[in-house]
Amino acid sequence: MISGFDTALSEVTLVLFTTLAPSGAVALVLVAAVLLLSKFESAMRARISTFMCIPLVVTMVGLVASATHLGNPANALYVFLHVGSSPLSNEVVSAVGLLACSGLYWLYSFSVKPLVWLQRLLLALIAAMGAVFVTMVSLAYSVDTIVTWSMPTVPISLWLNALMGGPLLAAITLYAAQWRALAGRFGLMLMAASFVALAANTVVYIVQGMQLGGVANSVVAAADLVPHYHTMLLAFALMCFAGCVLAAFTMHTVSREAVAHGGGELVFSKRVLVRLLVSCLLVFAGVFIMRFAFYMMHLTVGLAV
Repeated sequence: MISGFDTALSEVTLVLFTTLAPSGAVALVLVAAVLLLSKFESAMRARISTFMCIPLVVTMVGLVASATHLGNPANALYVFLHVGSSPLSNEVVSAVGLLACSGLYWLYSFSVKPLVWLQRLLLALIAAMGAVFVTMVSLAYSVDTIVTWSMPTVPISLWLNALMGGPLLAAITLYAAQWRALAGRFGLMLMAASFVALAANTVVYIVQGMQLGGVANSVVAAADLVPHYHTMLLAFALMCFAGCVLAAFTMHTVSREAVAHGGGELVFSKRVLVRLLVSCLLVFAGVFIMRFAFYMMHLTVGLAV
């Protein structure tokens, strides 16, 4: 039986990219929205801006991993020649725009007297570019000649992956900055968003698995390329659910401790931060499994896999 394992293994850097970068982008959007829409003292604003490096680094790690797929980094220069006509070019340009805006904002946040209007402009650009980037990544695989990648479930699942991991990564960032509002309604909203995205994505992946049964070319059926699809889906659901539950219980602990300590900043705890990190890693691990399955089901319309 032909399996798509070797195909996915050869694309493991892209698996890592599509696991980390979209979630990092959503986290950047969420933190940027917090900085834009909430009122802070200058010290708290500076601290949140400083810890914005967490989702920025996660996004950059994903993008660096994807760059290795180009073989020679100089090949990246040719990507910019086809902006608007090539999904890959659109993806790369939006990634560069997001990193440029985020990096500039982060560096500028260390200024002694930053201009408020410039910070707000950069934050608005981060929010816009983050949404554009995730959209471009989700559409980059809509190739007519690869029937299993042009299904409508593909862009939907990638967005839902980002909406699972992004809120958890944003929670880590805001907790590290000791933003007290995280212990209230906003933290609850972040946890709820991850749970809803997980439930919706599980349904999307079930539908995708059902569709694979009716897709084939002259050589092999799509379902044969991913013989353990449902086992991988189960592992995804269990790992992501465990991560979301751990994050929710951790945030409950944060809220309870915030009430006990009264007003002021959150009391930082390494134990809480580690639990949030573990929850995020569990979700990333689950997403990685289904992204690996995605590359396994690579099936062209011709006589090749």
